Amino acid sequence: MTPEQLALLQAGAEEVYDPRLRARVLAGELPPEALNPRGATTIPPRGSRPDAKQFAADALGKAKAGLGAAGQFLGGMPTGRLGMIGGMVAPAFTAVEEATAGRPTGALGALGGGAAGVAAGAAVAKMLPGPYGKIAGALLPALGGMLGAPAGAQASESIRQKVTGEPTKGKEGEFSTQMAIAKQMGDLNLSQYRTSLGVETSNIKDLSKYYSDQAYYDLQRNIPLINQIKNADLVRQQALLNTQGQLNARLGVLATAGSMAQRGQDITGQTVLTAMQTNPYAGATLQAPQIRFG
Repeated sequence: MTPEQLALLQAGAEEVYDPRLRARVLAGELPPEALNPRGATTIPPRGSRPDAKQFAADALGKAKAGLGAAGQFLGGMPTGRLGMIGGMVAPAFTAVEEATAGRPTGALGALGGGAAGVAAGAAVAKMLPGPYGKIAGALLPALGGMLGAPAGAQASESIRQKVTGEPTKGKEGEFSTQMAIAKQMGDLNLSQYRTSLGVETSNIKDLSKYYSDQAYYDLQRNIPLINQIKNADLVRQQALLNTQGQLNARLGVLATAGSMAQRGQDITGQTVLTAMQTNPYAGATLQAPQIRFG
């Protein structure tokens, strides 16, 4: 390679076109990489068709080489521990988001679900051999944490909602949350109805007791006056009865005297009448002698 071409490469040129290099490559004297010293994709000559199998094989070989290099790079690093630590980053952010939204149960569930996902990802990574296991140990725990955190938060909030009946904050659009809100509203209305009915019933009982006690107190206060009035009535009634008894006695005496006087007069009149009507001498006759004249 000429000094001019080397200067161009050092200046940043990706490929330096040299007809003599291309001719030597086409003749088989040099490998195709000679046309691209920096490793860029070799431009095929005009009129030629790339081989798909060769291209796929080259790509697979480069991928294997990359994996091998990555495995060698990660071989001395604790990828499993780093992967588990990195996998808890997403659950931590999810827990903070849940706690900020007023869902502490969801925050705990996010941490638990994320930890479970990280553990599952680490377990799957341990089953892979060689560099694949190393790479998986760095990636799968993080993926498990990202998937397990929201699932754990949702599951824990769902269980809490079923147990307590309280709706989930920030998820009022979900059907289960709407049902929980409707149940709470129904319980609230029923509680308010019971409270108002209890207050009204208590007021009625209080009024009934008040009027009953007041009537009792009024009776206690009026009993002396009532007794005084009744005693006065009794005295008047006794006086009236005494007066009526005396009048009746006097009328009885007068009636008896009048009856006796009338009877005496009747007897006297009958005696006189009988005496006048009776003549004991009226039947006395003189027996005339039987004298015949002539």
